[in-house]
Amino acid sequence: MALVTYKNLDPRIVRDQNKPKPSTDFRQHKFGAMDTAKDSPPFLTEVELIKVFKRFDGNRDGRLSRQELKNAFESLGSYFPTYRAIMALFRADKNRDGYITLDEMRYLIEYALSCNYYDK
Repeated sequence: MALVTYKNLDPRIVRDQNKPKPSTDFRQHKFGAMDTAKDSPPFLTEVELIKVFKRFDGNRDGRLSRQELKNAFESLGSYFPTYRAIMALFRADKNRDGYITLDEMRYLIEYALSCNYYDK
């Protein structure tokens, strides 16, 4: 059996050990340092986001206006809730009536999931 030394190792293996692959966890600390998976809170799930958006349907008409969306994104901790509300309407309001109905809710949830909100 041959002795494994630094000279007869494949240089790609050595290089990969010295530079580990970056994490795919996009949750970042306020100052830009990556949190560990144990320290950072979990992302909100689809069911939790549906509950949040339904809670902010103030007049209970089954539609979310831009102001209701803005309030919902504020509660999620968005830094720019007005921008998020406008983008949500742009992405989810398929019939362009200015409201997100229950039929369009899945597009809103897809957008909110892409923003990676997490439980506080």
